[in-house]
Amino acid sequence: MLLFHGKQCVDICLKNHNKYVRLAVEDLRRDFERISLGCVKPQIIEDESDCCIVIEDNTTENCEPIKDEGFIIKSEGNKIRIMADGYLGSMWGIYTFSEKYLGVDPCYLFNDMEIEKVDSLTVPPIHIEDKPKSYGFRGVFINDEDLLTGWKDGGGIRDIDSRFYTLTVDEMVMDMVVETILRLKLNLVIPASFLDIDNPPEKLLADCVAKRGIFLSQHHVEPLGLSYFTLERYCKRFQKKGEFSYIQYPDLMEEAWSYYAKKWAEYDHVVWQIGLRGKLDRPVWEEDKPNEEELREFGEFISSAMEKQQQIILEATEGKAKYYTSTLWMEGSELVAKGLLRFPENTIMVFADTGPNQMYGADYYDVPRFESIPSGIYYHLQYNCCGPHLAPQTGLDKLYYNLKLAMDKGDDAYCIINASNVREFVFELHAYAQILWDVDGFSKDEYLKQYCLAYGEFAEKAEALIKRYYDDMPEIDVHYLSRHHEKYFNYDFEHAPKGIKNFIVKEGNILEHGRDLLSNFHNRIEIPLDEEFYHALKSVLPKYIEICAKLRQLADDLPVAMKKHVEVKWLCYAMTLRYIYEWYVNSYEAKQYRREGNSEQMKKSLYAACESLEAYLDYRKCAEYGIFENWYRGDLKMDVKQRLYATRSLLGQTE
Repeated sequence: MLLFHGKQCVDICLKNHNKYVRLAVEDLRRDFERISLGCVKPQIIEDESDCCIVIEDNTTENCEPIKDEGFIIKSEGNKIRIMADGYLGSMWGIYTFSEKYLGVDPCYLFNDMEIEKVDSLTVPPIHIEDKPKSYGFRGVFINDEDLLTGWKDGGGIRDIDSRFYTLTVDEMVMDMVVETILRLKLNLVIPASFLDIDNPPEKLLADCVAKRGIFLSQHHVEPLGLSYFTLERYCKRFQKKGEFSYIQYPDLMEEAWSYYAKKWAEYDHVVWQIGLRGKLDRPVWEEDKPNEEELREFGEFISSAMEKQQQIILEATEGKAKYYTSTLWMEGSELVAKGLLRFPENTIMVFADTGPNQMYGADYYDVPRFESIPSGIYYHLQYNCCGPHLAPQTGLDKLYYNLKLAMDKGDDAYCIINASNVREFVFELHAYAQILWDVDGFSKDEYLKQYCLAYGEFAEKAEALIKRYYDDMPEIDVHYLSRHHEKYFNYDFEHAPKGIKNFIVKEGNILEHGRDLLSNFHNRIEIPLDEEFYHALKSVLPKYIEICAKLRQLADDLPVAMKKHVEVKWLCYAMTLRYIYEWYVNSYEAKQYRREGNSEQMKKSLYAACESLEAYLDYRKCAEYGIFENWYRGDLKMDVKQRLYATRSLLGQTE
């Protein structure tokens, strides 16, 4: 069937009356325009013509995960029909057609790859019947979104006591993020860190999700939409006194929960977060490690609080709320394992990986599952402070292992992934979406091969280099993790899977520990992991220097469009790791020379450390082109420029 030729194009017979489907149809029309040399756009018609794409109406308005997400795409002569019972299925059918037959990658907005235009396009007979086979709620958490926030100037003011979250993400940027999530056939979004929807610029981010018909949800630090920061603003606005503590100020907390529940109840599709967190994502008991009796008391207290929260939600939604999650972050799984926590009806029990090593903690294997309580997972592609943040470092092996393990244990009702600024993680994010759609049908090798087809005759070379990029990452003994955040994470030392690196030293680890190393440069304070990091990084540095050289050669061999993709993606990521590794190694050696009193070698090492960060900052400008101008302007979380300043300061210099 001919879809277009020159200025001629098929029509779209739009029988579907759902507003979300109609927005997806507009995306489809723009896709035709994107790929056609004649920039043709299908016309919307009411009645079927001889040659058209028919978007059939839905038989239900429901949007139950999996149940209402199936679709059919089939050819009938010179017509193509997209049919689905629910509107989610219709949207997934539209985006599947665009990806498979128009060739528009779901991550085209962030994958730094030009869309190939053609003068005409014919498609073979089509018959696709599909629906999600694995996970129900499949989501993305936009967290620690510093690059997205700093990229464009349109964000609004946030009244929050944090230098990282002064402004919101621009509306256009949020629309790009949501469109990408839709095209990946994911059905849920947590749109920002510490979202206060009583503030119009922040509410706009939630609106960007809601207007596309997928589910909105809340960070685990903000049950019912109320975080520590949000309560501060609430108290200031309404002249209330109190703190973010349900123990000390239950009346204030219930009043604020009710206020925000009513705000969130204005949205049609919400997965409500319930539970209790202390200030800034700490356990309710803050820094103290409770004994068994105190744990029992806290378990009962949190259980009662969740029951109260559900009552408030049901009142705010007039009984319409259907879905709840409670994230067992840090201490939650310990309470469940000991039988000290109970959940209200319809609550999904959500386990979390231990972010520093992106593996499940020991308690994950011990916590009982219950037939009456569905369960899911929260997983980190990105993790604040220790990373990954500026470069992808999870990889297909670790990602698939953890998602498959959760599926096999029955934790398949819900999955949310922390994808931060999105652009750095589209290779892994696309794989994540496919795994969640059909875990057993996913092949890591096939996924990589399909991705590398765009490299043409250099596909095998690209595939080998991407494997090396992940395989050569430095690893240290996971037992060292017991000296890093051990108060909050119950690391697993028993279930380390063969062939998967348990603890990779990531760019965030290095920048974090390097900062502390420089702060203690002139004294003899020993910082845990410094020496281990040094030896691990020094051993892999030659490998990454070689990877960078080979990626440079690959980029030079490719056509212009693919050259840019390699430079901005894989070469930039490899350069990120290489130069940050070099900076740390030279900074560490400079401190050793300082102790020995060898000033000349100390200065040489500090200059070399500065040169490494300068080279990185200079190279990454290649990613700030076209629409991505100023991409790294918001680099606050890793703050590479500040690391350079601190290193130069030791030389008595500021520039």
